[in-house]
Amino acid sequence: MPYNTFMRVSLCFFVILTISCTKVEEVIVDGYTHPIDSTIENMIIENYVNKLYISTIGREPTTTEFDSDYGILRESNMNQESRENVINGILTKDEYNNNLFKLESEHLLLALDTADINQNIHVLNGLISTAEGLDLLYFEDALEKMLKLQEVLPGLSSGTISTFEMHKRMVNNNFYDEINMGTENFVVSMFQSFMQRYPTLSELENGKLMVNNNNASVFFMPGNGKDDFINIFIESDEYFTGQTNILFNRYLFRDPTSEESVNYSLDYIYSKDYKLLQRKILSTNEFIGLWKK
Repeated sequence: MPYNTFMRVSLCFFVILTISCTKVEEVIVDGYTHPIDSTIENMIIENYVNKLYISTIGREPTTTEFDSDYGILRESNMNQESRENVINGILTKDEYNNNLFKLESEHLLLALDTADINQNIHVLNGLISTAEGLDLLYFEDALEKMLKLQEVLPGLSSGTISTFEMHKRMVNNNFYDEINMGTENFVVSMFQSFMQRYPTLSELENGKLMVNNNNASVFFMPGNGKDDFINIFIESDEYFTGQTNILFNRYLFRDPTSEESVNYSLDYIYSKDYKLLQRKILSTNEFIGLWKK
């Protein structure tokens, strides 16, 4: 073979070999490396739809719901927009609010339900009809707080009550007080329920002072009285961080990394939108089961 012809053949072989051996280009999404244009398997989409419904409204999707959401995700190969559209559709169902109320009631009020609330209101009205003096003031105050708790579920459905307003009402009633009797137990329970930690000595002492109607400071905010303590606590940055940690554990079965905790919590602090926080976690590749770390 002439030398020039040999060189041309060798060069072509080298180019073909180089192309065939080149690694498929990769991109990084949500901290995971995966090939471009990879097609997601049908089983993954099916599992994701079922998992979304169970995680947010406590049941599997109906056939109609499943077919609709599966179609949206399959058509787009589960891009971010389609994930969020499906999640938004689920989070606007009345069952979502019922399940949210149930989960938080189990967490804070030992599974108190609307029937229990209505019964308590009925009992308090009866007590008020015969009470006098300090007893009358106590029962009237308890009734007012129970009526506010009764408003939570319909308020969640109408959008007039936020998640953190729900939390304020769930810890400011005689049910919660009976579960966590005494000022110290009340303060400790707030930290453990919402921040998953025990208060520091300073936080505990200042919290007790404030709840007992003394001037004190919690999270560098001054207050006097139980209502002040609850408002300061559930409007603090640490409350929103705590909610982020709780949802990571609920949906991903782990604590967020330091970076995740900061980023997700800041978004929640600025937006005050609990559903946005849920949507961000529920749309991650990790929740779906793709490209695990």
